[in-house]
Amino acid sequence: MMKVTNLRKRFGELVVLDGIDLEVQRGEVVAIIGPSGSGKSTLLRCLNLLEKPDDGTIEIGEATLSAKKYSRREAHFLRQQTAMVFQNYNLFKNKTALQNITESLLVTKKMKPEEARKVGEALLEQVGLAHKADSYPITLSGGQQQRIGIARALAVNPHAILLDEPTSALDPELVAEVLQVIKAIAERQTTMLIVTHEMAFAREVADKVIFMAEGKIVEQGTPEEIFGDPQNPRTKKFIQQVGAPLELIG
Repeated sequence: MMKVTNLRKRFGELVVLDGIDLEVQRGEVVAIIGPSGSGKSTLLRCLNLLEKPDDGTIEIGEATLSAKKYSRREAHFLRQQTAMVFQNYNLFKNKTALQNITESLLVTKKMKPEEARKVGEALLEQVGLAHKADSYPITLSGGQQQRIGIARALAVNPHAILLDEPTSALDPELVAEVLQVIKAIAERQTTMLIVTHEMAFAREVADKVIFMAEGKIVEQGTPEEIFGDPQNPRTKKFIQQVGAPLELIG
C-alpha cells in the first residue's frame, strides 16, 4: 500500500528527516507522535511532494518515485495517490462548503457537475454538515471547516489520507467533533497517516503508532506497545511527559 525507503530531507544544515523507512498496509491507521521539531509534518509533506525530499524512494498505491530524480508526470501521479488534511483547513474562502468538496472532482476527475454534486452532498452528510452545503467558510466554526476539509480529502477517493495535526488549530471544545469524524472514517478501513498530539485518540483509533524524534523513527508498534510498554528510553520519557492516555474518546 505504502512503502517509504531511506527518506531524507534537510533545510540547509538542519537534517529534518534522517533515513525514514516506513510501511503502511491497506486500511491501516497510523498515528505519528513525537516532540515538536521531530520531522512529523515534514514526513507527511514529503509523501505528496509539498516538500521535495532529498533522497529516498516513495511507493504509494500504483505510484513509485525516486526522490533523486523524477519527472513532472511522476510527481503528479504520486500526488494523485493521497489527499491532505491541513492544520489550518486551507479551504477556498470564495466557495461554499459544497463547492470546496466538488472542486477537485470537477477539475481533476473531470466529473459531470450533477454527479460531483451528488458525491459532495453524500460526503457532507457523512461528516454531519449536510445543512451547511451553501455556507461559506467564514460563517463556519473551525471544527466545521476542518470537517469540510476531511470531506474534500475523501472526495477524490485516494489510496491514503494524510492528516497533519487536524485538531491543533481548534478550540478545545471543537476538537471532539473532528476526532469523531476521523474515527468514523477509520472504521471504514480508510488508510490514514495522522500526525497528532491527541494521545487518547491515537491510542483508540490507530492500528500502529510511530514515535519520531530528531528526524528518525525511534520506535513503532501497536498502541498498547507504545503507550503501555515502550522499549526505547526516549519513547518512555515522551509518554511520561505528555501523560499516558487514560481516557478514550466516546
